[in-house]
Amino acid sequence: MFSAVPGWLIVTMAHSDPDAQSYQCSTKGREDYAATACAVQNLMLSLSAEGVGSKWMTGALGVAPERVLEVVGADAQKEIFVGAIWYGYPAQPLSPVNPAPERKRGLAGVLTTLP
Repeated sequence: MFSAVPGWLIVTMAHSDPDAQSYQCSTKGREDYAATACAVQNLMLSLSAEGVGSKWMTGALGVAPERVLEVVGADAQKEIFVGAIWYGYPAQPLSPVNPAPERKRGLAGVLTTLP
């Protein structure tokens, strides 16, 4: 499965508190994680503007985060695995004849209206 992905980017985050066992332990850690997630989203929007498709995977890789960090040479004592971004150009450029696939739930499946 992994060999079919054209490009990979592994996203990590440096620990703001080296004594913490998780980014969730401190307000600073949660803020750092949120800022990292926002940066990833902005990167993906930039890729999209250039016609590059992307998918952000945060935990469904089937590989332990520690192993991912080891493979990319990151120090698990100093960095946290945030996610993997798969990216690549579509086989055929998007157009009215070849539109992007519909989202699984669509907009109506995620929005609610207030009474």
